[in-house]
Amino acid sequence: MNRTTKNLLAIGGIIVLSYPGVAWVAGMVIESRIQHAEQQALDQVPYLTLVRRDYHRGVYRSTEVATYGFRLPVPQVMKTAGAAALPDSATITVTSQIQHGPLPGLHAVALAIVDATVSAPPALQQALGAALGSQPLLRIHSTVGLFGGASGNLSSPAFDVKLPDGSTLAWGGLTASGTSSGDQARWSGELNAPRLAFAGPQGRLELTGIEYSGANRKAFDGIYLGNGTFTVERLAGSTPRSGDYLLQRIAVTSTSKPSGDFFDMRVDIAMDAAKVAAVQLRNVMYSESFEHIDGPSLVAMGKAIRAAERQAGAGPAKLQTAVRAAMSRYGTDLLLQNPVLDIRQVSFAMPEGSFLLSARISAPGLSRADLQWPAAIMALKTHAVVTADLRVDNGLVQKLLAMGGSNPGIGAQLASFEQQGFLTAGAAAVTTHLELSGGRLTLNGHSFPPAPPVN
Repeated sequence: MNRTTKNLLAIGGIIVLSYPGVAWVAGMVIESRIQHAEQQALDQVPYLTLVRRDYHRGVYRSTEVATYGFRLPVPQVMKTAGAAALPDSATITVTSQIQHGPLPGLHAVALAIVDATVSAPPALQQALGAALGSQPLLRIHSTVGLFGGASGNLSSPAFDVKLPDGSTLAWGGLTASGTSSGDQARWSGELNAPRLAFAGPQGRLELTGIEYSGANRKAFDGIYLGNGTFTVERLAGSTPRSGDYLLQRIAVTSTSKPSGDFFDMRVDIAMDAAKVAAVQLRNVMYSESFEHIDGPSLVAMGKAIRAAERQAGAGPAKLQTAVRAAMSRYGTDLLLQNPVLDIRQVSFAMPEGSFLLSARISAPGLSRADLQWPAAIMALKTHAVVTADLRVDNGLVQKLLAMGGSNPGIGAQLASFEQQGFLTAGAAAVTTHLELSGGRLTLNGHSFPPAPPVN
C-alpha cells in the first residue's frame, strides 16, 4: 500500500469517525433555526399561539411535533356566507421529520432536510377522513442550506366532502414552491390551486385557476417589497339576495420599491368580464399607487395593532379602542410625511358605453396640531389637493340614469350643470375636470357650488 493510499484512507477514517459529531452539531443548529422561524411566525400572526412543542433530537435525525392554536377573527362573517358552524378557536398539528446534515439521508449537501405534515383541526380532520384517507392535509418538503437559505415545496391532496349541515366542499388540491435567503431578507414563491368550490343553504361559490407568483425583499423591519401577481381564472356563485354572479380572469398585480425611509406601491386589478344579476361589465380596471409612504411609521402601526390583537383576553370593545389608538397615533405620522394617493384608472365597459375616472389626492403641509380632533376636519379640507378627470360615454349616462330610477330631477340637474359649464357634453361622451386646492373646488374651471345669484 503506497503512501497516498494510506493518507486517503486516514482522511476517510477521520471523516467517518467525526461524522456523528458533525451531524449532532448540525442537529443543534437546525433546531435553533426552526425555533427562530416559529417565533417569527408567532410574532407576525397575532391570532396564532404555540400550544405545545415536543422536540426529540438524535444524532442523525430529529422529530418535532408542534401544536398551534388559532382564534378565528371573523367567524360570524364566514357563518353568514353559508359555511357550517365555526368554532371561535381551533388547533393544527405540524409533525416534522428532520434529517441532519451535512449529508442528510445521503441525498444532498445541506444543513438539514425537513419533511413535515400538517393535520387539520380535529373536527375538520374527522369530516375529511373519508375523503383524505391516510393522507395529511398538507405535506411540506424543505432543504435548509449549510450557510443559510432554504427551498421547499408544499402540496395538498384533492378531496370532495359533504359537511354535517349538508353543504359540500370540493378542493382540487394545491402545489407551491419557494426559496428564501438565510437572513430572511429575500423570498420568492409560486402557488397553484386548480379549484375550490362550496355549496350550502346560503349560496354557492366556485373559484378555478388560482395562481400566485412573486419575489420580495425586506426593506423595513416587517415589510417586504417587490413584485407579485395573483390570478383567478373564474369566480362564480350565487346568493339569495343578488342571484347569480360570474367574474372572469381576475388579475391582481402589485409592485413596490423603497427609497430611503419611504416606499411607493402600485396595485393593478384587472378583470376581463363580470356579470352580476342584469349588469354586465367588460374590461374592468382599477389601478392605484401609494407614493411616499413612511416605512418606519407603517411598521410601528402594524406592531401596535398586532399587540392589541394578541391580547386574547381583551373584549371586542377594548380591542377596537386599542386598534383605533394605534391607527390614530401612527396614522398621524404617516400623514405628516406628505403621502400621495394616485388613482390612476377606474374604468369599465358596458354594452351602452365606457366609464373612465382618474384622481390624485394629497394633503401637503400638515402639522401635528392640524391633525388634532376636531381641527383635523378643517385642516384636511384646507390642505387637501385633489385633481380628477371623469369621462362617461353618452349611452352609458342614459343607462345609469335608467338604473337609478325614473327621476326626472336627475336629468334636469345634469342639464343644468352642462349649461353652467361644470360638465362638457360632447358628441360621444360627458366629461369634467375637478380640482380642489386651498379649500376651493372647481369643475371645468368653474367654482362649485356656484355663487348664489345677486338680487
